[in-house]
Amino acid sequence: MSFENAKAYSEGNNYTKVYTKVLLDEFFDWIEWRKDGKDSVLDIGSGPGNTIRVALYPRLSSNFSRLVLSDISEPMVELQKREFAGIGRVSCEVLDIGVEIDGNLARKLGTFDHVTSFFCLMWIKDQQQAMDNIYSLLKPGGDCFLVIVADSPVIDAILSVCEKPRWKEYFTGWQDFYVYPYRMLDEAKAKALKFMERSGFEDLKAEFRQDPFEFGSDKAKENFLKSMPSKFAKNVTAEEEEEIFQERLQYFDQFVLGQYRDNAGRIEKPNTYLILYGKKNK
Repeated sequence: MSFENAKAYSEGNNYTKVYTKVLLDEFFDWIEWRKDGKDSVLDIGSGPGNTIRVALYPRLSSNFSRLVLSDISEPMVELQKREFAGIGRVSCEVLDIGVEIDGNLARKLGTFDHVTSFFCLMWIKDQQQAMDNIYSLLKPGGDCFLVIVADSPVIDAILSVCEKPRWKEYFTGWQDFYVYPYRMLDEAKAKALKFMERSGFEDLKAEFRQDPFEFGSDKAKENFLKSMPSKFAKNVTAEEEEEIFQERLQYFDQFVLGQYRDNAGRIEKPNTYLILYGKKNK
């Protein structure tokens, strides 16, 4: 991801910031916070850092020991550093949670009381490796709190172009990038919990939460859709990329996306989130 695209994401993810706050309001007590307040936290897939800055960081005890933000994208990590500039006990690292973690990086990171992740893990092809890594990054007795997009109108919009004759060659192998492993909702909980059990997690919890998109304007809706990552199998011009976006936007517009417009005849489909929790044995 380029720095420009990372900046675009940071300007379009207001919905993510708002709903992360909603989820933490409801599930904050799932996490077993230390009585002395000296918690260490690793967040995975922190993007530009603004969501963690407004939703998680203010909830930490004033004497937390450290907060580490991470992302696979170096430009995102640069934005994280800007977001938390001058704030102590916070650091930012490039981390690919979907592959085996290099020994030097593992030693640098150390282990944590808590690992969190919001709206990231649905992009990871190897879910077992991700869960194994999360487990290894926890201290004995530590826990994880994970929020994964299971199904959503925005997923439908993103995938709507991948098999179109006009664009098919641009998205060769799209299944390896647009993974979305929990779209089959009737089996999503069991599937995720199996990965966690294999990693060694105990005291497992899994719940769904559903929430409608509530954009306040067409601009907010378009910024959010533009903020979604794209990967092309061949070079794409700016004009072609805009064509692809417009086709996705047209598909996205079939859904109820807020009360600022006439929703007559539009499809009502909420976002479905899979909320996971697990503890590492002591």
